[in-house]
Amino acid sequence: MELTTNGRQSGSAVAAPAHELDGQPSAQNGSAEELGVLGEVHNIVIPPIPCSFPWRNHPDYKALTEMSDAWVLAHFTNLPGADGRPSSFAAEHMIKSAFHMQATLPFADGISERMPPIIKMMDWYFMIDNILDDPSEMGADPERADKVVDSVLTVFRDTYVHPSPSSSPLVRILTDTAAEWWAEMCQGMPPKQKARLSKAFCDYLEANRLQVPYRNSRQLPDLETYLQVREDSIGWWPCAVLIEHCQGFELDDEALSHPLLIELQKNTVQHIFMTNDITSFKKEYMQGDFCNIVSLLYFRKLYDPKGDPQTPAPTLQGAVSEAIEMIRERDENAVRLMQQIRNCKELINKPGVEQYLQGLGLWMSGTIYWHLVSGRYGICATTDLHQTPPDMLVPHQLNIDVNKEAARTLPNGVMMSAAC
Repeated sequence: MELTTNGRQSGSAVAAPAHELDGQPSAQNGSAEELGVLGEVHNIVIPPIPCSFPWRNHPDYKALTEMSDAWVLAHFTNLPGADGRPSSFAAEHMIKSAFHMQATLPFADGISERMPPIIKMMDWYFMIDNILDDPSEMGADPERADKVVDSVLTVFRDTYVHPSPSSSPLVRILTDTAAEWWAEMCQGMPPKQKARLSKAFCDYLEANRLQVPYRNSRQLPDLETYLQVREDSIGWWPCAVLIEHCQGFELDDEALSHPLLIELQKNTVQHIFMTNDITSFKKEYMQGDFCNIVSLLYFRKLYDPKGDPQTPAPTLQGAVSEAIEMIRERDENAVRLMQQIRNCKELINKPGVEQYLQGLGLWMSGTIYWHLVSGRYGICATTDLHQTPPDMLVPHQLNIDVNKEAARTLPNGVMMSAAC
């Protein structure tokens, strides 16, 4: 069901050919409103992202960087795209984007010998995330996405056969590399911890499978549904288990089921995925992907049948500001909940709880750091990934060029579910 605005043009407000992004309208261009929205996309500024937790990097990050680069070059060089064309996110792109920093920043106190498989996992994570997100790969093709998900699930369900029997080189590489780091990671891992890790990976893959139909149909879910799906599709829950594994402790069932810790985890994962949604919005928009908190907040207002036609039309920058306030709320909640946990003797005295709290804080700050410095989303807030820290307290302009693999034409409309 497509929802229309009161007195506003629905659908066409998001339509604009990708080749118009140089600012020169073509003969095929649409209304001034279309170009205005496209201009908004290019001029978005990200306000400082609220985070009360300091960042730090792993003391062995240089050695881990070298290890990561070598592994990526050995496994992903000339990786084929989903349709046989050269992939836009093969080895050189992965190295430049420094995906491994998403392991050295949040797992800054990890036991060194346990870090290599975690680094490999993070490199792999971004590879499959790209493939399942990008509409030019499998992000808008449920059938091909199913084949990837079903194959990789065999690794985490202990039904994997070496080598993967898939006829697709892409699926084989993704499955076989997953099996490699999974086997290394699970050595010596307590059975309950491994079971939680396995479930978290399966939930991540299934959540990404759910997102493909939304992307393919241009239909966005209501906000509550999106938040629920995104909590799993961001892929953070396996990383939460690795906070324990990388430091050599295991939270007991009582700690894991405590309402305070559960609420803290929920605020943490939402802080993380909203940070990702804000910083990745422009790149995703240029690929024709609207499964994003900024898009959702914007289109909910644009297509609100109860909206007052006399009020100013919503803006994308306004949606970014609204998402920032949602992050601020999660940050404040995290600070409050950590204090409550530290004041709860029955919980804070359990082995590993204090280290776990520190790990959650590092995940929030480390996520912001990496998004600002890696260049993946075009912010480039520092000239050196490791030596010059970004200023997290100043606004940042998304100053990226058109994604080289972006669809040539953006969608002509976005659908919202009737529940919005």
